[in-house]
Amino acid sequence: MKKTILKRLFLWSPSTNTGMAAFSVVLMMILAYLVSLIFFGKTWLSFIIFNLLGTIGVCVILPLYWMVVVRKKGLNTLGITRRHWIVSLIAGVFLAGFTLWGYYRSFGISTAVIPALIVGIYALWEVVFVYGWLQLRFEEAFGIIPAAILAGLCFSLYHLGYGLYDLFGLAVLFIFGLIFAIVFRFTKNILILWPFLWPVACLRGFKMGGVSPDWGDAGFSAVLLVLMLISIVIFYRIEKTRLFLKNNDLTSPIRRRKNKNDR
Repeated sequence: MKKTILKRLFLWSPSTNTGMAAFSVVLMMILAYLVSLIFFGKTWLSFIIFNLLGTIGVCVILPLYWMVVVRKKGLNTLGITRRHWIVSLIAGVFLAGFTLWGYYRSFGISTAVIPALIVGIYALWEVVFVYGWLQLRFEEAFGIIPAAILAGLCFSLYHLGYGLYDLFGLAVLFIFGLIFAIVFRFTKNILILWPFLWPVACLRGFKMGGVSPDWGDAGFSAVLLVLMLISIVIFYRIEKTRLFLKNNDLTSPIRRRKNKNDR
């Protein structure tokens, strides 16, 4: 029993999934730092490249394509699942309320938080990428505890490229990333973090980075969020089509036995 528990907490079984996860982190750091800030500066072009190629391409479409198309797995392997969804939502609402109360006590609340919350909702890509993709891949390779630590570390690392946080700020981001990893692990369902807790937590992150999203940022984020959701639906349909074809494959052993029993 003890050996089984320890094996879940710590293990060593890296695979191509692990390598792809690590590659995506490096790619995201490059897009955030080299592309967005050095080559193009803080212009509309940097936002298009970082958001379209980075947040949607690398953080959402790449994990979906790798797990659904290449590995032929379900969206549940990325935390997009109906399992424990009620518990996840209830916990998410409770934690969001607690976090919002802390934010209110520290900074107060005004209508300026509305566009910031919309941008935070768009940050669904962070939840899918860091926890549904990276944490669960690292857990397969290294166990529960190293996976949570690595998820927090990766969450902090790609923020390097933003140019908004000093070393202390990055350390704080690591701690927050680790806490969210622990929360996510309770249900392994992204609904425990999104759409309630994560946007509220982003408010404090914006304060740390000295960022004040406006309605223009909110509108741009809303468009990107729609593109993100469309991508998820497309891969959901791919998953369902594959399962339908598999269940109706007359050459499969299961189907042949079923047909034989029907005679």
